[in-house]
Amino acid sequence: MRKLMGALLLLCGAGLWCLARRREGMLPVRVGRALLGDLAVLSYEIRTRRMPLPELLGEVLTDGLGAEVLWGPLSERLSEEGAALPRCWRESVRALPPPLGRMLEPLGALLPEGGAALAEAVEETREELTGFLREETVRQASQGRITAALSLAGACLAILVFV
Repeated sequence: MRKLMGALLLLCGAGLWCLARRREGMLPVRVGRALLGDLAVLSYEIRTRRMPLPELLGEVLTDGLGAEVLWGPLSERLSEEGAALPRCWRESVRALPPPLGRMLEPLGALLPEGGAALAEAVEETREELTGFLREETVRQASQGRITAALSLAGACLAILVFV
């Protein structure tokens, strides 16, 4: 009975480890999806309402994962430091999971100017982000299967050795 219980615990531990690794690996995808939606809102607000970014941060981009990881910290940096928008943007996007920060960093130089150039850059960034999300989702699915197979195989080997 103890051996069976130990084997079940090993298998459950391997399964939980797989789930934790998958969740950790999917963080860039979850953040990327949230930012993709937020960038669509940002583009719309820039094109139609011509709203400045500090006002957007306080009124429109206040909910969700994007607000938690990018827009909230950016808003705090802008209000606390009173620093230049491009510098605050650069510091905020560097905290994002790779490669999201690298994709979003070029927008910082265009933020103070706003207008059509910024809206176009936001749309280009959205296209790049969409491609990344597609590729990363496929990669993560493949990686998840490999991780699950290896961890369960390792657990089974451990069970065979210890039984």
